[in-house]
Amino acid sequence: MRLTKSLKADIEQHARACYPEECCGVIAQNIVDGAISYIRLNNVAHDKKSHFEIDPIAYIELEQSFTIKAIVHSHPNGTAEPSEIDRIQMTMHGKDWVICGCGFDLVTGEWYSEIKRHKPTKEITPLLGRDYVHGLQDCYSLVCDYYDRELDIKLPDFARIDDWWEDENHEPLYEQNFEKAGFAKVNNLQQHDVILCRVGRTHHVNHALVYLGDGKLQSEKTTPVVGDSLVIHHPHGRLSVREIYGENWQKRTALIVRHKDLA
Repeated sequence: MRLTKSLKADIEQHARACYPEECCGVIAQNIVDGAISYIRLNNVAHDKKSHFEIDPIAYIELEQSFTIKAIVHSHPNGTAEPSEIDRIQMTMHGKDWVICGCGFDLVTGEWYSEIKRHKPTKEITPLLGRDYVHGLQDCYSLVCDYYDRELDIKLPDFARIDDWWEDENHEPLYEQNFEKAGFAKVNNLQQHDVILCRVGRTHHVNHALVYLGDGKLQSEKTTPVVGDSLVIHHPHGRLSVREIYGENWQKRTALIVRHKDLA
């Protein structure tokens, strides 16, 4: 697929119309006549100035008549280079991404735009030091990736919205689903167990730690740490870390669960 002047013009017009929010759409090929065009889609993300989310129903309906060639979005007041989260999602979707960096120059006040196409890579986000994005890189995502890379155990994913734990009437996701994921409650603690906690303002168990013991990881290089009761976890809004499973975390612990393959 070639980014023609016509495609770039259509993308820039959409980006400017949505500014300062992110626009999104797809470059698609008509199944009947083979024509390639840019198709605008609604951004249904909660924070449209910093993120984009394509309506999944609209995307599925589009696939009935078109072959999706690339996913498009804009970076208001930014560049056309992909963020870390962009790279992760490119890998997940396995499609090219086209990014339009656009905005008003701080010196001249003139509108600028730059459009680039990026191909997905096999880039793997490390377990330690990853950025937090709820539903994509959060505490449960870290558990899934840890079990996949360290133990070759595939865990199911569960749909979730940010701050679900603050809703008293929301289903208790961890308590309701840990058995479906192959875990059972235990009373003792061993390496690889998942420690489920209550953190902050919450009506539900809302955070997960993985017990490492000596803190070593097999799937990536890590700096040596002191202690033999370490956990790895991804705190809300922060980078994923290792730390001591001390009194503070023990007080927050609601239950400990162990995967059936490790029992």
